[in-house]
Amino acid sequence: MTKNVFAIDSIARPGLRDLAIIVVVVFLMLGFLPIVVWKSVTLGQGDVQVFFRAGWAVWTGYPLYEVTDHHGWTYHYPPTFALFMGPFANPLPGFPRPSWALPFPAAVTVWYLFNAACLLLAVHVWANAIERYRPIVARGGFLQRAWALRLCPLFALLPFIGDGLVRGQPAPLLLLLVVLFFVFYVENRTVSASLAFSLAVTVKLFPVVLAILPFVRRDWKFIVWAAAWCCLLLLVLPAICLGPTTTVSLYRSLLSEHLAGIVSGAMSNKIASEVSPGGFSSIGVGALVARLAAGQAFYSSPLPAWASAVQFLFNAAVVLAVLILGRDGFWNLRGRQPANGYPLLVAGAVLFAATPLMISFAGPQYVTYALPLMTVFLVEAWRRLGKEVLTVPMIAWTIVAWLSMIALEVPWNWVKLAGPMTLALLLLAPASLSLIGLVSPKRDPWAPPRSAQG
Repeated sequence: MTKNVFAIDSIARPGLRDLAIIVVVVFLMLGFLPIVVWKSVTLGQGDVQVFFRAGWAVWTGYPLYEVTDHHGWTYHYPPTFALFMGPFANPLPGFPRPSWALPFPAAVTVWYLFNAACLLLAVHVWANAIERYRPIVARGGFLQRAWALRLCPLFALLPFIGDGLVRGQPAPLLLLLVVLFFVFYVENRTVSASLAFSLAVTVKLFPVVLAILPFVRRDWKFIVWAAAWCCLLLLVLPAICLGPTTTVSLYRSLLSEHLAGIVSGAMSNKIASEVSPGGFSSIGVGALVARLAAGQAFYSSPLPAWASAVQFLFNAAVVLAVLILGRDGFWNLRGRQPANGYPLLVAGAVLFAATPLMISFAGPQYVTYALPLMTVFLVEAWRRLGKEVLTVPMIAWTIVAWLSMIALEVPWNWVKLAGPMTLALLLLAPASLSLIGLVSPKRDPWAPPRSAQG
């Protein structure tokens, strides 16, 4: 029977403690809204205008990969996402605002509220899935179980979530799409899962690495559907809206002027100045080793070739570790694939949480992608202890993570040089990777099968 991933039946009426924390979350989100609008509109801060200006360019015929925001930054993503940004179109100075586009202050407000809603929905959908696939037998704790599953991971990553919302980055939207992909996939809803996956790829291309999960499961039905959706969204839709010739020209510019350099590390100084691969806020392992070797941050130069090679080897090692530890858990080399969906959810959460380390220029908002993994850690701690509590390691890591974000504002460059956010994520690696093996049916037969993938 198909599950409703958005169901709210499992959420009890909040108690006083739950309600107090909910009020704090709502207050923080809504309280930041006027500040975000003021900083974006009056001070010209944030990244949001990159996307809004791309939405204006693609619908008015201005060269998409040449238009810049007020910082001089350009757009580095597929044309499809720019098409979706049409209602938020923000023109260059001296050009009229399209009649169908929102005024800039209203656009910033709507975009902020939309991403906040995506964040909350992603938290809810993921918690629903974890509750279904990992029934919890534990005594109650400080908060009601359903609210603890949704609020505790949110608080653990609050500085990084806030950074993405303030900047106007689509991190919450991407989080929701990836969560829907994972949940629909283990529910054996191939069409919906492949659509969610393909939409995530249209926002930012790096979620394509998550396709390794259905690939090793030899799920050719999903692969075909995902390829069809990607073709439709990335090629057919722009060709219909813009024309085939324009679409080909846009992808030629995207590949040659942006992606080729970003993927290889041999980007131009202009692109490097926009993505800041050696900046203090860059989380990727390649960025960290390059910054340490240089003894300082650098913002307008690409990574050295050797640092890009280190990044590539690290990425390969992460994927290989997930696959090796997950064999017989979420995939089999031969025969029918495992039916239990929980190991697959865990592997997806681990791989998604690792993506900030796998992208050299990943900023603080990318740490938001560790939210599903935080939920898994919470549930596994409850099962192990038999009580719904926050363990000392979880509290300690949250403090370290918050301090790593605060460290970006301190005047001591030696602290920022060491990449505290990178180190905070690396601290999760041993527990994350061991978890993939521990939830394997061979080691943990307690979890009953819930879905089947052929």
